[in-house]
Amino acid sequence: MNARPGSETGVESGATPDPERADRPSPAATSDDFALGANPLPGLRFACLLVLLGAIASGTAPLFGVVNPAAPPAYPSVAPLLVLGVLPALTAFGFLRARRPGAARAVLLVTAAVAVARGIGSAQLLVEPGLLSRPELLLRESLRPLDPAPGTWLLLSGYAVVFLAGILALRTSTGETTRAASGASGGRQPLFVLVLCFAALGAAGALPAAFRSLDPFVVSHGLLSAPPLVFAGDLLLAVVIPVAAGLAVSSAEPEVGRGGLVGLAVNLAGTTVPVLLAVLSGPELLIGWGLGFGLVALVGLGALSVPVGRTVARSEANPSEISLPAHTRLAVLTGVLGALGGAFAVVAALVPQLRAPEHVIGFGDNYNLLPLLLAGIVQLSLSLPLLRPGLVSPRPVLGTAWAILPLTAAADLDTVLRFAGGTRLELVPYGVWCTVVAVVLTCCAAVSAAVAGAIERDEVDLSEITPSRSLLPPAALTGLLVVAAFGFPVFRTPDHVSPGLFNGFGIASWGLLTALLVVLVALVLVPVSRGKRAAALLAGCAVVLSFRALLAPLAAPAMTEGFSLGFGFWSALGAVVAAAATAVLAARPTG
Repeated sequence: MNARPGSETGVESGATPDPERADRPSPAATSDDFALGANPLPGLRFACLLVLLGAIASGTAPLFGVVNPAAPPAYPSVAPLLVLGVLPALTAFGFLRARRPGAARAVLLVTAAVAVARGIGSAQLLVEPGLLSRPELLLRESLRPLDPAPGTWLLLSGYAVVFLAGILALRTSTGETTRAASGASGGRQPLFVLVLCFAALGAAGALPAAFRSLDPFVVSHGLLSAPPLVFAGDLLLAVVIPVAAGLAVSSAEPEVGRGGLVGLAVNLAGTTVPVLLAVLSGPELLIGWGLGFGLVALVGLGALSVPVGRTVARSEANPSEISLPAHTRLAVLTGVLGALGGAFAVVAALVPQLRAPEHVIGFGDNYNLLPLLLAGIVQLSLSLPLLRPGLVSPRPVLGTAWAILPLTAAADLDTVLRFAGGTRLELVPYGVWCTVVAVVLTCCAAVSAAVAGAIERDEVDLSEITPSRSLLPPAALTGLLVVAAFGFPVFRTPDHVSPGLFNGFGIASWGLLTALLVVLVALVLVPVSRGKRAAALLAGCAVVLSFRALLAPLAAPAMTEGFSLGFGFWSALGAVVAAAATAVLAARPTG
Protein backbone atom coordinates (compact mmCIF):
# COMPACT_ATOMS: atom_id res chain seq x y z
CA MET A 1 0.00 0.00 0.00
CA ASN A 2 1.39 3.38 -1.03
CA ALA A 3 1.77 6.03 1.61
CA ARG A 4 0.21 9.44 1.04
CA PRO A 5 2.46 12.48 0.77
CA GLY A 6 3.52 13.70 4.18
CA SER A 7 2.33 10.57 5.95
CA GLU A 8 5.83 9.59 6.95
CA THR A 9 6.28 12.78 8.93
CA GLY A 10 2.81 12.90 10.38
CA VAL A 11 2.23 16.46 8.99
CA GLU A 12 -0.45 15.59 6.57
CA SER A 13 -2.61 18.37 5.18
CA GLY A 14 -5.93 18.52 6.97
CA ALA A 15 -4.95 15.82 9.47
CA THR A 16 -5.58 16.29 13.18
CA PRO A 17 -2.38 15.92 15.19
CA ASP A 18 -2.33 13.13 17.74
CA PRO A 19 -1.42 14.71 21.12
CA GLU A 20 -0.07 11.43 22.52
CA ARG A 21 2.09 10.92 19.43
CA ALA A 22 3.24 14.52 19.61
CA ASP A 23 4.36 14.11 23.21
CA ARG A 24 6.20 10.88 22.46
CA PRO A 25 9.77 11.61 21.38
CA SER A 26 11.33 9.82 18.47
CA PRO A 27 14.48 7.75 18.99
CA ALA A 28 16.54 10.70 17.84
CA ALA A 29 14.76 13.15 20.12
CA THR A 30 17.37 12.91 22.85
CA SER A 31 20.22 14.28 20.80
CA ASP A 32 17.98 16.71 18.90
CA ASP A 33 16.52 18.12 22.09
CA PHE A 34 20.01 18.58 23.46
CA ALA A 35 20.87 20.61 20.37
CA LEU A 36 17.73 22.75 20.71
CA GLY A 37 18.50 23.91 24.26
CA ALA A 38 16.62 21.31 26.33
CA ASN A 39 19.95 19.66 27.06
CA PRO A 40 20.50 19.10 30.83
CA LEU A 41 24.17 18.32 30.30
CA PRO A 42 25.56 21.87 30.69
CA GLY A 43 23.92 22.37 34.08
CA LEU A 44 25.00 18.95 35.32
CA ARG A 45 28.50 19.45 33.96
CA PHE A 46 28.77 22.69 35.89
CA ALA A 47 27.51 20.90 39.02
CA CYS A 48 30.17 18.22 38.50
CA LEU A 49 32.78 20.94 38.19
CA LEU A 50 31.61 22.46 41.49
CA VAL A 51 31.85 19.06 43.20
CA LEU A 52 35.36 18.70 41.79
CA LEU A 53 36.38 22.11 43.13
CA GLY A 54 34.80 21.43 46.51
CA ALA A 55 36.61 18.08 46.75
CA ILE A 56 39.93 19.73 45.95
CA ALA A 57 39.33 22.38 48.61
CA SER A 58 38.42 19.84 51.29
CA GLY A 59 41.14 17.41 50.30
CA THR A 60 43.93 19.98 50.52
CA ALA A 61 42.82 21.23 53.95
CA PRO A 62 45.45 19.14 55.83
CA LEU A 63 48.18 20.87 53.80
CA PHE A 64 47.33 24.18 55.47
CA GLY A 65 46.56 22.65 58.88
CA VAL A 66 43.11 22.52 60.41
CA VAL A 67 44.14 23.58 63.93
CA ASN A 68 46.61 25.81 65.76
CA PRO A 69 48.99 24.71 67.23
CA ALA A 70 49.58 22.19 64.47
CA ALA A 71 48.31 18.64 65.02
CA PRO A 72 49.28 16.54 62.00
CA PRO A 73 47.03 13.77 60.69
CA ALA A 74 47.72 10.09 61.32
CA TYR A 75 49.33 9.73 57.88
CA PRO A 76 49.96 11.87 54.74
CA SER A 77 46.26 12.08 53.93
CA VAL A 78 46.12 14.72 51.20
CA ALA A 79 46.49 12.31 48.28
CA PRO A 80 43.84 9.79 49.52
CA LEU A 81 41.44 12.60 50.43
CA LEU A 82 41.82 14.15 46.99
CA VAL A 83 41.31 10.85 45.18
CA LEU A 84 38.28 9.86 47.25
CA GLY A 85 36.88 13.41 47.12
CA VAL A 86 36.96 13.74 43.34
CA LEU A 87 35.63 10.21 42.81
CA PRO A 88 31.93 11.28 42.92
CA ALA A 89 32.59 14.07 40.41
CA LEU A 90 34.45 11.71 38.07
CA THR A 91 31.65 9.16 38.42
CA ALA A 92 29.05 11.76 37.49
CA PHE A 93 31.20 12.93 34.57
CA GLY A 94 31.40 9.33 33.37
CA PHE A 95 27.62 8.95 33.44
CA LEU A 96 27.24 12.23 31.53
CA ARG A 97 29.72 11.08 28.90
CA ALA A 98 27.63 7.94 28.47
CA ARG A 99 24.51 10.12 28.03
CA ARG A 100 23.06 9.03 31.38
CA PRO A 101 22.09 12.37 32.96
CA GLY A 102 19.67 10.73 35.40
CA ALA A 103 22.44 8.63 36.92
CA ALA A 104 24.78 11.62 37.07
CA ARG A 105 22.12 13.72 38.79
CA ALA A 106 21.54 10.96 41.37
CA VAL A 107 25.26 10.80 42.14
CA LEU A 108 25.41 14.57 42.60
CA LEU A 109 22.37 14.67 44.89
CA VAL A 110 23.69 11.88 47.12
CA THR A 111 27.09 13.56 47.26
CA ALA A 112 25.53 16.87 48.31
CA ALA A 113 23.45 15.22 51.05
CA VAL A 114 26.51 13.44 52.45
CA ALA A 115 28.51 16.68 52.25
CA VAL A 116 25.91 18.48 54.38
CA ALA A 117 26.19 15.80 57.10
CA ARG A 118 29.98 15.85 56.95
CA GLY A 119 30.05 19.64 57.01
CA ILE A 120 27.85 19.84 60.11
CA GLY A 121 30.11 17.39 61.94
CA SER A 122 33.29 19.14 60.77
CA ALA A 123 31.96 22.47 62.08
CA GLN A 124 33.08 21.14 65.46
CA LEU A 125 36.49 22.50 64.44
CA LEU A 126 35.09 26.01 64.95
CA VAL A 127 33.87 25.26 68.49
CA GLU A 128 36.28 22.83 70.14
CA PRO A 129 38.58 21.15 67.59
CA GLY A 130 40.03 18.67 70.06
CA LEU A 131 36.70 16.81 70.23
CA LEU A 132 36.60 16.04 66.50
CA SER A 133 37.24 12.36 65.78
CA ARG A 134 38.81 12.59 62.30
CA PRO A 135 42.30 11.01 62.34
CA GLU A 136 42.77 11.83 58.65
CA LEU A 137 42.63 15.53 59.60
CA LEU A 138 44.34 15.70 62.98
CA LEU A 139 45.66 13.64 65.86
CA ARG A 140 45.82 15.50 69.13
CA GLU A 141 49.20 15.16 70.86
CA SER A 142 48.57 17.04 74.11
CA LEU A 143 45.88 18.75 76.15
CA ARG A 144 46.77 22.20 74.87
CA PRO A 145 43.76 24.20 73.65
CA LEU A 146 43.33 24.11 69.87
CA ASP A 147 41.99 26.83 67.58
CA PRO A 148 40.77 26.60 63.99
CA ALA A 149 43.39 27.22 61.28
CA PRO A 150 43.06 28.17 57.58
CA GLY A 151 42.59 24.51 56.66
CA THR A 152 39.34 24.48 58.65
CA TRP A 153 37.81 27.20 56.49
CA LEU A 154 39.04 25.44 53.36
CA LEU A 155 37.46 22.18 54.51
CA LEU A 156 34.08 23.76 55.32
CA SER A 157 34.05 25.86 52.14
CA GLY A 158 34.60 22.67 50.13
CA TYR A 159 31.55 21.06 51.72
CA ALA A 160 29.55 24.25 51.05
CA VAL A 161 30.49 24.23 47.36
CA VAL A 162 29.43 20.58 47.03
CA PHE A 163 26.10 21.49 48.64
CA LEU A 164 25.61 24.26 46.07
CA ALA A 165 26.33 21.71 43.34
CA GLY A 166 23.56 19.53 44.75
CA ILE A 167 21.08 22.43 44.63
CA LEU A 168 22.03 23.06 41.00
CA ALA A 169 21.57 19.37 40.16
CA LEU A 170 18.21 19.33 41.95
CA ARG A 171 16.99 22.24 39.82
CA THR A 172 18.18 20.60 36.60
CA SER A 173 15.60 18.38 34.92
CA THR A 174 16.97 15.45 32.97
CA GLY A 175 13.76 14.89 31.00
CA GLU A 176 14.15 11.09 31.05
CA THR A 177 10.67 10.01 32.13
CA THR A 178 9.90 8.62 28.70
CA ARG A 179 12.94 6.38 28.86
CA ALA A 180 11.76 4.97 32.16
CA ALA A 181 8.29 4.38 30.72
CA SER A 182 9.61 1.63 28.54
CA GLY A 183 10.72 -0.45 31.49
CA ALA A 184 10.09 -0.27 35.19
CA SER A 185 11.03 -2.27 38.17
CA GLY A 186 9.37 -5.57 37.79
CA GLY A 187 10.33 -8.54 39.89
CA ARG A 188 13.06 -6.81 41.82
CA GLN A 189 11.79 -7.05 45.36
CA PRO A 190 14.66 -9.28 46.55
CA LEU A 191 17.04 -6.55 45.41
CA PHE A 192 14.88 -3.99 47.19
CA VAL A 193 15.20 -5.90 50.45
CA LEU A 194 18.95 -6.47 50.02
CA VAL A 195 19.56 -2.79 49.30
CA LEU A 196 17.63 -1.79 52.41
CA CYS A 197 19.58 -4.29 54.50
CA PHE A 198 22.96 -2.93 53.34
CA ALA A 199 21.66 0.62 53.75
CA ALA A 200 20.72 -0.25 57.33
CA LEU A 201 24.28 -1.44 57.84
CA GLY A 202 25.56 1.84 56.44
CA ALA A 203 23.29 3.77 58.80
CA ALA A 204 24.47 1.61 61.70
CA GLY A 205 28.05 2.39 60.72
CA ALA A 206 27.45 6.10 61.24
CA LEU A 207 26.39 5.66 64.87
CA PRO A 208 29.17 3.85 66.81
CA ALA A 209 32.82 4.89 66.89
CA ALA A 210 34.68 4.21 63.65
CA PHE A 211 37.89 3.41 65.53
CA ARG A 212 39.18 2.81 69.03
CA SER A 213 42.13 4.75 70.38
CA LEU A 214 44.80 3.59 72.80
CA ASP A 215 46.23 7.13 72.87
CA PRO A 216 44.69 9.12 75.76
CA PHE A 217 44.90 12.36 73.74
CA VAL A 218 43.07 11.04 70.65
CA VAL A 219 39.30 11.27 70.88
CA SER A 220 37.19 8.34 69.69
CA HIS A 221 33.47 8.52 70.32
CA GLY A 222 30.20 7.17 69.06
CA LEU A 223 26.91 8.97 68.66
CA LEU A 224 25.87 9.07 72.31
CA SER A 225 29.16 10.50 73.58
CA ALA A 226 29.68 12.91 70.67
CA PRO A 227 29.54 16.72 71.04
CA PRO A 228 26.37 18.36 69.65
CA LEU A 229 27.63 19.25 66.16
CA VAL A 230 29.22 15.85 65.61
CA PHE A 231 26.07 14.22 66.98
CA ALA A 232 23.90 16.13 64.49
CA GLY A 233 26.19 15.33 61.56
CA ASP A 234 26.42 11.61 62.34
CA LEU A 235 22.68 11.36 62.93
CA LEU A 236 21.95 13.12 59.63
CA LEU A 237 24.33 10.77 57.81
CA ALA A 238 22.57 7.78 59.39
CA VAL A 239 19.28 9.11 57.97
CA VAL A 240 20.66 10.05 54.54
CA ILE A 241 22.04 6.59 53.75
CA PRO A 242 18.81 4.51 53.99
CA VAL A 243 16.65 7.30 52.54
CA ALA A 244 18.91 7.73 49.52
CA ALA A 245 19.16 3.97 49.02
CA GLY A 246 15.39 3.53 49.27
CA LEU A 247 14.67 6.33 46.82
CA ALA A 248 17.25 4.97 44.39
CA VAL A 249 16.10 1.36 44.37
CA SER A 250 12.41 2.34 44.21
CA SER A 251 12.90 4.68 41.26
CA ALA A 252 11.20 3.69 38.00
CA GLU A 253 14.26 4.82 36.04
CA PRO A 254 17.10 2.29 35.81
CA GLU A 255 19.73 5.00 35.59
CA VAL A 256 18.57 6.72 38.77
CA GLY A 257 18.66 3.44 40.68
CA ARG A 258 22.15 2.64 39.53
CA GLY A 259 23.43 6.19 39.93
CA GLY A 260 22.02 6.53 43.45
CA LEU A 261 23.63 3.33 44.69
CA VAL A 262 26.95 4.08 42.98
CA GLY A 263 26.86 7.56 44.51
CA LEU A 264 26.27 6.08 47.95
CA ALA A 265 29.12 3.62 47.49
CA VAL A 266 31.69 6.22 46.43
CA ASN A 267 30.64 8.58 49.22
CA LEU A 268 30.84 5.80 51.80
CA ALA A 269 34.33 5.17 50.49
CA GLY A 270 35.11 8.80 51.30
CA THR A 271 33.92 8.36 54.90
CA THR A 272 35.44 4.95 55.65
CA VAL A 273 38.66 4.49 53.66
CA PRO A 274 40.50 7.48 55.26
CA VAL A 275 39.76 6.07 58.72
CA LEU A 276 40.82 2.59 57.60
CA LEU A 277 44.15 3.99 56.38
CA ALA A 278 44.62 5.72 59.74
CA VAL A 279 43.97 2.45 61.58
CA LEU A 280 46.43 0.60 59.35
CA SER A 281 49.12 3.26 59.71
CA GLY A 282 49.29 3.44 63.50
CA PRO A 283 49.31 0.73 66.21
CA GLU A 284 47.46 2.98 68.67
CA LEU A 285 44.30 3.08 66.53
CA LEU A 286 42.10 -0.01 66.29
CA ILE A 287 39.16 -0.74 64.00
CA GLY A 288 35.74 0.02 65.47
CA TRP A 289 32.19 -1.18 64.84
CA GLY A 290 31.30 1.86 62.75
CA LEU A 291 34.13 1.30 60.30
CA GLY A 292 33.30 -2.39 59.93
CA PHE A 293 29.63 -1.72 59.19
CA GLY A 294 30.50 1.08 56.78
CA LEU A 295 32.92 -1.06 54.76
CA VAL A 296 30.37 -3.87 54.43
CA ALA A 297 27.70 -1.39 53.31
CA LEU A 298 30.12 0.16 50.82
CA VAL A 299 30.83 -3.18 49.14
CA GLY A 300 27.21 -4.33 49.22
CA LEU A 301 25.66 -1.17 47.77
CA GLY A 302 28.34 -0.94 45.08
CA ALA A 303 27.75 -4.54 44.02
CA LEU A 304 23.95 -4.20 44.03
CA SER A 305 24.05 -1.12 41.78
CA VAL A 306 24.72 -3.39 38.78
CA PRO A 307 21.72 -5.77 39.06
CA VAL A 308 19.40 -2.95 40.18
CA GLY A 309 20.00 -1.04 36.97
CA ARG A 310 19.93 -4.10 34.73
CA THR A 311 16.80 -5.61 36.27
CA VAL A 312 14.86 -2.37 36.02
CA ALA A 313 15.87 -1.77 32.43
CA ARG A 314 14.64 -5.16 31.27
CA SER A 315 11.32 -5.04 33.05
CA GLU A 316 8.03 -4.38 31.36
CA ALA A 317 5.97 -3.49 34.41
CA ASN A 318 4.09 -0.28 35.13
CA PRO A 319 6.72 2.44 35.62
CA SER A 320 4.76 4.22 38.30
CA GLU A 321 5.12 1.52 40.93
CA ILE A 322 7.44 -1.23 42.11
CA SER A 323 6.45 -4.65 40.85
CA LEU A 324 6.88 -7.07 43.74
CA PRO A 325 7.19 -10.84 43.68
CA ALA A 326 4.91 -13.22 45.51
CA HIS A 327 4.84 -12.68 49.25
CA THR A 328 5.57 -16.36 49.78
CA ARG A 329 9.06 -15.93 48.29
CA LEU A 330 9.75 -13.13 50.72
CA ALA A 331 8.38 -15.28 53.53
CA VAL A 332 11.01 -17.90 52.65
CA LEU A 333 13.69 -15.19 52.63
CA THR A 334 12.43 -14.05 56.04
CA GLY A 335 12.72 -17.61 57.32
CA VAL A 336 16.27 -17.97 56.03
CA LEU A 337 17.45 -14.70 57.57
CA GLY A 338 15.60 -15.34 60.82
CA ALA A 339 16.96 -18.88 61.13
CA LEU A 340 20.51 -17.69 60.50
CA GLY A 341 20.09 -14.94 63.11
CA GLY A 342 18.74 -17.42 65.64
CA ALA A 343 21.57 -19.87 64.93
CA PHE A 344 24.20 -17.18 65.44
CA ALA A 345 22.50 -16.20 68.71
CA VAL A 346 22.66 -19.79 69.96
CA VAL A 347 26.34 -19.99 69.01
CA ALA A 348 27.03 -16.63 70.68
CA ALA A 349 25.43 -17.84 73.90
CA LEU A 350 27.41 -21.09 73.97
CA VAL A 351 30.90 -19.84 73.07
CA PRO A 352 33.07 -17.88 75.54
CA GLN A 353 32.75 -14.09 75.49
CA LEU A 354 35.16 -13.16 78.31
CA ARG A 355 38.53 -14.50 79.35
CA ALA A 356 39.98 -14.43 82.87
CA PRO A 357 43.67 -15.14 83.54
CA GLU A 358 42.77 -18.67 84.66
CA HIS A 359 39.91 -19.66 82.34
CA VAL A 360 37.34 -18.47 79.83
CA ILE A 361 33.90 -17.28 80.94
CA GLY A 362 30.98 -18.56 78.94
CA PHE A 363 27.50 -19.91 79.39
CA GLY A 364 28.12 -21.48 82.78
CA ASP A 365 29.48 -18.31 84.37
CA ASN A 366 27.49 -15.52 82.69
CA TYR A 367 23.80 -15.68 83.62
CA ASN A 368 23.03 -13.01 81.03
CA LEU A 369 23.70 -15.49 78.23
CA LEU A 370 20.68 -17.65 79.11
CA PRO A 371 18.10 -15.14 77.74
CA LEU A 372 20.16 -14.86 74.54
CA LEU A 373 20.18 -18.65 74.17
CA LEU A 374 16.41 -18.84 74.69
CA ALA A 375 15.87 -15.99 72.22
CA GLY A 376 17.90 -17.80 69.57
CA ILE A 377 15.94 -21.02 70.10
CA VAL A 378 12.57 -19.22 69.91
CA GLN A 379 13.58 -17.36 66.75
CA LEU A 380 14.76 -20.61 65.16
CA SER A 381 11.44 -22.28 65.98
CA LEU A 382 9.51 -19.39 64.39
CA SER A 383 11.75 -19.11 61.33
CA LEU A 384 12.27 -22.71 60.26
CA PRO A 385 8.59 -23.31 59.32
CA LEU A 386 8.82 -20.39 56.87
CA LEU A 387 11.41 -22.30 54.82
CA ARG A 388 8.56 -24.38 53.42
CA PRO A 389 7.06 -22.24 50.61
CA GLY A 390 3.45 -21.31 51.18
CA LEU A 391 3.53 -21.81 54.95
CA VAL A 392 3.39 -18.18 56.07
CA SER A 393 1.32 -18.45 59.26
CA PRO A 394 4.28 -17.95 61.66
CA ARG A 395 5.50 -14.86 59.77
CA PRO A 396 3.25 -12.27 61.50
CA VAL A 397 4.38 -13.63 64.87
CA LEU A 398 8.02 -13.40 63.82
CA GLY A 399 7.32 -9.89 62.48
CA THR A 400 6.99 -8.75 66.10
CA ALA A 401 8.78 -11.43 68.11
CA TRP A 402 12.13 -10.73 66.36
CA ALA A 403 12.63 -7.93 68.89
CA ILE A 404 13.56 -10.51 71.55
CA LEU A 405 16.97 -10.97 69.96
CA PRO A 406 18.16 -7.34 70.02
CA LEU A 407 16.58 -7.06 73.48
CA THR A 408 18.61 -9.93 74.92
CA ALA A 409 21.72 -9.32 72.78
CA ALA A 410 21.98 -5.70 73.93
CA ALA A 411 21.72 -6.82 77.58
CA ASP A 412 24.46 -9.39 76.96
CA LEU A 413 26.75 -6.87 75.21
CA ASP A 414 26.16 -4.35 77.98
CA THR A 415 27.32 -6.83 80.61
CA VAL A 416 30.26 -8.18 78.60
CA LEU A 417 31.62 -4.81 77.53
CA ARG A 418 31.17 -3.35 81.00
CA PHE A 419 33.19 -6.17 82.57
CA ALA A 420 35.82 -6.00 79.81
CA GLY A 421 36.25 -2.26 80.28
CA GLY A 422 36.19 -2.08 84.08
CA THR A 423 37.93 -5.28 85.21
CA ARG A 424 40.93 -7.41 84.30
CA LEU A 425 38.74 -9.62 82.13
CA GLU A 426 39.55 -9.70 78.42
CA LEU A 427 37.07 -9.74 75.58
CA VAL A 428 36.78 -12.86 73.41
CA PRO A 429 36.10 -11.33 69.98
CA TYR A 430 34.36 -14.19 68.17
CA GLY A 431 31.65 -14.51 70.82
CA VAL A 432 30.82 -10.82 70.62
CA TRP A 433 30.93 -10.83 66.81
CA CYS A 434 28.47 -13.74 66.71
CA THR A 435 26.09 -11.64 68.81
CA VAL A 436 26.42 -8.67 66.47
CA VAL A 437 25.92 -10.81 63.34
CA ALA A 438 22.82 -12.36 64.92
CA VAL A 439 21.32 -8.91 65.51
CA VAL A 440 22.10 -7.74 61.96
CA LEU A 441 20.57 -10.85 60.36
CA THR A 442 17.52 -10.56 62.60
CA CYS A 443 16.98 -6.93 61.61
CA CYS A 444 17.21 -7.93 57.95
CA ALA A 445 14.62 -10.65 58.58
CA ALA A 446 12.37 -8.03 60.19
CA VAL A 447 12.60 -5.81 57.09
CA SER A 448 11.79 -8.76 54.85
CA ALA A 449 8.84 -9.76 57.03
CA ALA A 450 7.43 -6.23 57.00
CA VAL A 451 7.67 -5.97 53.20
CA ALA A 452 6.13 -9.43 52.78
CA GLY A 453 3.19 -8.38 54.95
CA ALA A 454 2.67 -5.21 52.91
CA ILE A 455 2.72 -7.20 49.65
CA GLU A 456 0.24 -9.72 50.98
CA ARG A 457 -2.12 -6.92 51.96
CA ASP A 458 -1.77 -5.02 48.67
CA GLU A 459 -1.75 -7.91 46.20
CA VAL A 460 -3.54 -10.83 47.85
CA ASP A 461 -6.11 -9.49 50.29
CA LEU A 462 -7.63 -6.46 48.55
CA SER A 463 -10.85 -6.25 50.57
CA GLU A 464 -11.56 -3.30 52.81
CA ILE A 465 -10.74 -3.41 56.48
CA THR A 466 -12.82 -1.49 58.99
CA PRO A 467 -10.96 -0.59 62.19
CA SER A 468 -12.23 -2.66 65.12
CA ARG A 469 -13.44 -0.32 67.84
CA SER A 470 -13.68 -3.18 70.31
CA LEU A 471 -9.90 -3.72 70.10
CA LEU A 472 -8.96 -0.09 70.70
CA PRO A 473 -9.39 -0.01 74.54
CA PRO A 474 -7.48 -3.25 75.29
CA ALA A 475 -4.75 -2.32 72.81
CA ALA A 476 -4.38 1.10 74.43
CA LEU A 477 -4.25 -0.44 77.91
CA THR A 478 -1.63 -2.93 76.74
CA GLY A 479 0.40 -0.04 75.30
CA LEU A 480 0.47 1.77 78.63
CA LEU A 481 1.67 -1.38 80.39
CA VAL A 482 4.30 -1.89 77.68
CA VAL A 483 5.75 1.60 78.23
CA ALA A 484 6.01 0.91 81.96
CA ALA A 485 7.50 -2.54 81.36
CA PHE A 486 10.40 -1.19 79.32
CA GLY A 487 10.70 2.10 81.13
CA PHE A 488 11.16 0.82 84.67
CA PRO A 489 13.63 -1.79 86.04
CA VAL A 490 12.52 -5.40 86.36
CA PHE A 491 14.63 -6.03 89.47
CA ARG A 492 16.90 -4.24 91.89
CA THR A 493 19.45 -5.05 94.57
CA PRO A 494 21.21 -2.77 97.06
CA ASP A 495 24.13 -2.43 94.62
CA HIS A 496 22.51 -2.82 91.22
CA VAL A 497 19.39 -1.72 89.34
CA SER A 498 18.49 -3.46 86.09
CA PRO A 499 18.44 -1.26 82.97
CA GLY A 500 15.31 0.67 82.10
CA LEU A 501 14.61 3.54 79.75
CA PHE A 502 13.80 5.85 82.66
CA ASN A 503 16.93 5.18 84.74
CA GLY A 504 19.90 5.95 82.49
CA PHE A 505 20.81 5.07 78.93
CA GLY A 506 23.42 2.51 77.93
CA ILE A 507 23.98 -0.32 75.49
CA ALA A 508 21.14 -2.38 76.98
CA SER A 509 18.82 0.60 76.55
CA TRP A 510 19.10 0.30 72.76
CA GLY A 511 17.58 -3.16 72.97
CA LEU A 512 14.85 -1.90 75.28
CA LEU A 513 14.06 0.99 72.95
CA THR A 514 13.95 -1.30 69.89
CA ALA A 515 11.61 -3.76 71.60
CA LEU A 516 9.39 -0.94 72.89
CA LEU A 517 9.00 0.62 69.44
CA VAL A 518 8.34 -2.73 67.74
CA VAL A 519 5.63 -3.68 70.25
CA LEU A 520 3.98 -0.25 70.11
CA VAL A 521 3.89 -0.32 66.29
CA ALA A 522 2.33 -3.79 66.40
CA LEU A 523 -0.31 -2.57 68.86
CA VAL A 524 -1.15 0.33 66.56
CA LEU A 525 -1.67 -2.14 63.68
CA VAL A 526 -3.85 -4.51 65.71
CA PRO A 527 -7.19 -2.62 65.38
CA VAL A 528 -6.77 -2.31 61.58
CA SER A 529 -5.69 -5.93 61.01
CA ARG A 530 -7.84 -8.94 60.33
CA GLY A 531 -8.65 -11.31 63.17
CA LYS A 532 -5.95 -13.94 62.69
CA ARG A 533 -3.29 -11.38 61.74
CA ALA A 534 -4.15 -9.23 64.76
CA ALA A 535 -3.97 -12.28 67.04
CA ALA A 536 -0.58 -13.20 65.53
CA LEU A 537 0.76 -9.69 66.14
CA LEU A 538 -0.42 -9.82 69.73
CA ALA A 539 1.15 -13.25 70.18
CA GLY A 540 4.45 -11.76 69.04
CA CYS A 541 4.00 -8.90 71.53
CA ALA A 542 3.38 -11.43 74.31
CA VAL A 543 6.61 -13.25 73.41
CA VAL A 544 8.64 -10.02 73.62
CA LEU A 545 7.05 -9.00 76.90
CA SER A 546 7.63 -12.47 78.35
CA PHE A 547 11.33 -12.11 77.67
CA ARG A 548 11.32 -8.73 79.34
CA ALA A 549 9.75 -10.27 82.45
CA LEU A 550 12.08 -13.29 82.33
CA LEU A 551 15.13 -11.11 82.89
CA ALA A 552 14.22 -10.82 86.58
CA PRO A 553 13.92 -14.52 87.62
CA LEU A 554 16.92 -15.43 85.43
CA ALA A 555 18.98 -12.86 87.33
CA ALA A 556 17.81 -14.06 90.75
CA PRO A 557 20.35 -16.90 91.22
CA ALA A 558 23.23 -14.48 90.77
CA MET A 559 21.74 -11.73 92.93
CA THR A 560 19.90 -13.39 95.81
CA GLU A 561 20.92 -11.03 98.61
CA GLY A 562 18.58 -8.07 98.76
CA PHE A 563 16.99 -9.05 95.45
CA SER A 564 13.53 -7.57 94.77
CA LEU A 565 11.28 -7.43 91.73
CA GLY A 566 10.83 -4.04 90.15
CA PHE A 567 7.81 -2.23 88.75
CA GLY A 568 8.92 -3.14 85.22
CA PHE A 569 8.50 -6.85 85.99
CA TRP A 570 4.90 -6.50 87.20
CA SER A 571 4.08 -4.21 84.26
CA ALA A 572 5.53 -6.77 81.83
CA LEU A 573 3.46 -9.57 83.38
CA GLY A 574 0.35 -7.42 83.18
CA ALA A 575 1.11 -6.58 79.55
CA VAL A 576 1.50 -10.30 78.72
CA VAL A 577 -1.92 -11.02 80.21
CA ALA A 578 -3.48 -8.04 78.42
CA ALA A 579 -1.91 -9.00 75.07
CA ALA A 580 -3.10 -12.61 75.41
CA ALA A 581 -6.64 -11.53 76.30
CA THR A 582 -6.71 -9.08 73.39
CA ALA A 583 -5.46 -11.83 71.05
CA VAL A 584 -8.35 -14.08 72.11
CA LEU A 585 -10.75 -11.19 71.50
CA ALA A 586 -9.23 -10.49 68.07
CA ALA A 587 -9.33 -14.14 66.97
CA ARG A 588 -13.00 -14.52 67.95
CA PRO A 589 -15.13 -14.84 64.81
CA THR A 590 -17.38 -11.86 64.14
CA GLY A 591 -20.98 -12.36 63.34
